[in-house]
Amino acid sequence: MIRMINELLSLSRMDSGTTRVDMELVNINEMFNYVLDRFDMILKKDDNPAKYYTIKREFTKRDLWVEIDTDKFTQVLDNIMNNAIKYSPDGGVVTCRLLETHNQVIISISDQGLGIPRADLGHVFDRFFRVDKARSRAQGGTGLGLAISKEVVQMLGGRIWVDSVEGKGSTFYISLPYEPYEEEDLWDDDSQA
Repeated sequence: MIRMINELLSLSRMDSGTTRVDMELVNINEMFNYVLDRFDMILKKDDNPAKYYTIKREFTKRDLWVEIDTDKFTQVLDNIMNNAIKYSPDGGVVTCRLLETHNQVIISISDQGLGIPRADLGHVFDRFFRVDKARSRAQGGTGLGLAISKEVVQMLGGRIWVDSVEGKGSTFYISLPYEPYEEEDLWDDDSQA
């Protein structure tokens, strides 16, 4: 109940424009790996995990620097990873990808779960939307995680969307604005201050 109240307060602040965004230049490769390492650690620490899973990483080798609010974006990745694990079968693989285009960083998280019916794809980011009410009750959650994720990604100038095939799984994508930096560029900015 407290979690739902906190999520509703967070959405209310976003709606009213009173959410503070603390943008900083972040190595997204390191940050994404840090989030995924936490999920790996949870599995290793639990002697009797409710579910086994494997996280497969397919990252570009190049360091990608983006301007984001680290805390808020970590919440987005946590929401999507929690869903991917929750709705994947025991022993499933969650595939996490990170790549760049000429002006975007693209993150994708794919699961091997039940998938989302095509008719519901346009609603998964709606507040309180649940694909399968009975399954959702058993799995827990508030139905607000993806709505919050969408709001945060949009506040950061990005976009979030999903592709899914029933019976095969879902892939959530996040694109963020990206301007390629050379390492020297990062140092040059500091010396001009």
